[in-house]
Amino acid sequence: MIETGKALVIDCCKKLAEHKLTAAGDVVSLRVEEGMLITDTAKDIAEVTEADIRFVGKNAAANETEATHLAIYASRDDINGVIMNHAPFCTGIAKKLGSFPATLDDMAQVIGRNAKVAPSYSATDILKTMSGRNACLVRGGGVIATGRTLDEAFTGSLVLEKGALCYVGSAIIAKPVKISFIDAVLMRLVYRLKYSKKDQAAKLAEQKGGAL
Repeated sequence: MIETGKALVIDCCKKLAEHKLTAAGDVVSLRVEEGMLITDTAKDIAEVTEADIRFVGKNAAANETEATHLAIYASRDDINGVIMNHAPFCTGIAKKLGSFPATLDDMAQVIGRNAKVAPSYSATDILKTMSGRNACLVRGGGVIATGRTLDEAFTGSLVLEKGALCYVGSAIIAKPVKISFIDAVLMRLVYRLKYSKKDQAAKLAEQKGGAL
C-alpha cells in the first residue's frame, strides 16, 4: 500500500517538473492512514525516488515543513494531498502583493475567488489564509496547493500559475483582468458540488485504495 502511495507522489513530482513549477526545497505529501508520505526537502522534485519519500506519523513531524503539512491534514478533512512549490509567476506575485483575484474560470473553480498571501509557512498562518480556498501564496515567494486528491492539488498548482501569468501579463499591457466576485463564487460552488464531485470521488477511492 505504501509503495503505491509513493508511486502517486513520484508521478505528481514528475508532472510538476515537466510544467516547470518547481525550485529547490519544494515538497509533495499525500495523506495516508495514521500520517502522511512526504518528499525530502533536500531532494530536487524532478529527481525524487521512493527512497526520498518517507512516512511521517501524525505526531512525528521532524521540522516546520512536516508540521505544517500534518496540521493541514488535521484541520481539513477534505484535503488529501499537499504541494509546496515555487512556480515563477506565483513567486513573483507573492513578493509584491497581498493577494490577486481569479483571472480564469478554472482558477475560480479549483482555487476560489482569489489567492491570498500568507505571511509565513507556519501552520497557523497557512490555515488562516487558506480559509475557504484550496491554495495560497506565501510571503517572499512560494505556493501551497491542496486538493481532495493529489491530482487535484497538482491541478490547483497548475491553474494558479496560469492565473498568475494572466494577471501579470494583463497588468503590463493594460488593466489587470479579473472575474467578478459573484461569478467567481458561483463557479467555485458549481465546481465543488457538481462538475468535479464524481471525478474526485473516483480518484479519491483509487488513491485511498492504493495509499491507505
